[in-house]
Amino acid sequence: MIVGLSWTVLALLGLVALGHVVAWLVYVPIVARVFGQTPWLPAAPREPLDEGPEVEILTEDGVRLEGTYLATLAPRRKGVIAFCHELNADRWAATPYTEDLRQQGFDVFTFDFRNHGTSAHTPGYDPLPWVTEYDLADVRAVINYLCARDDADPRGIGLVGVSKGGTVALCAAADDPRVRTLVIDGACPTERMQLHYIRRFLKIFVRFPQLLAWLPDVSLRTTAGWARWVLGRRRGCRFVTVDQAARRIHQPTLMIHGRRDAHIPLAVVRALRDSMPSRPKLWVTPSAKHNESITLERVEYHRRIARFFNRNLASVVDAAHASAVGPKRRRRRAARARVAMRAR
Repeated sequence: MIVGLSWTVLALLGLVALGHVVAWLVYVPIVARVFGQTPWLPAAPREPLDEGPEVEILTEDGVRLEGTYLATLAPRRKGVIAFCHELNADRWAATPYTEDLRQQGFDVFTFDFRNHGTSAHTPGYDPLPWVTEYDLADVRAVINYLCARDDADPRGIGLVGVSKGGTVALCAAADDPRVRTLVIDGACPTERMQLHYIRRFLKIFVRFPQLLAWLPDVSLRTTAGWARWVLGRRRGCRFVTVDQAARRIHQPTLMIHGRRDAHIPLAVVRALRDSMPSRPKLWVTPSAKHNESITLERVEYHRRIARFFNRNLASVVDAAHASAVGPKRRRRRAARARVAMRAR
């Protein structure tokens, strides 16, 4: 009887495994095709600022990036912040997000990702909303540049990223202590968005939606992983696993998201936040769609990110300065007290 039961269990496991293999064979090509046919996300054009030195940076794989270093407009610099623009935009998308930060005392470095703006192009690479190793290499090159400048802040920098740029910033900040704090607007987590789109839309493209409904999330995640690998082979790139990077974020993080975002559901962003050890603060703008928070809530937007950076980037500088000056003052006071005692 035990032998018969064992064979029954093995047969059931074999059927489950066979079902998964069939599902992968059926769905992986479809997921890869849909994953590569992302909607066009236009970015509002911005006028270039006629200020700040132009900077050229080389990535580890030899791609030239163009950027601009915008010094603070305040008397004293509090810190340095790098801006990561969204898909199909360029470095000047930073203006509405960072204009107040410069007034507050922060230097801002903004740059064009490869295949954007005036930066060089990688042949055969067609950027998608999903983070690739190329995007990650671009932001790492920017961090290296800012931390190697003669006037670099030895305590590190902050990052601001919008949409795909925010997700790239998140991945770059993982395991890099030089990134002290992070602001992400409209994050686009690859694996979670794939699972969302599979559950919601893939039944339109397949003949057997009942099989799709039967598959558990773990199987669909594996299907999505194979689809990323297939699409990466076709596009000549490798997609970064955002979920893994998010679990290594320990920096103070502020996340911003529009409640009416039709591209990236709020539930997906909440789940991403819950997976991060730093437990980021999440500000949900009630009427904003994708990337509209800065437009609809400009005053409050500036107030919140300035307060966040003043607490988590500038306050680090101030606290370090206070801790260095405090003991000196105490030693001087003690020395004056000893002199006064001797005089008595």
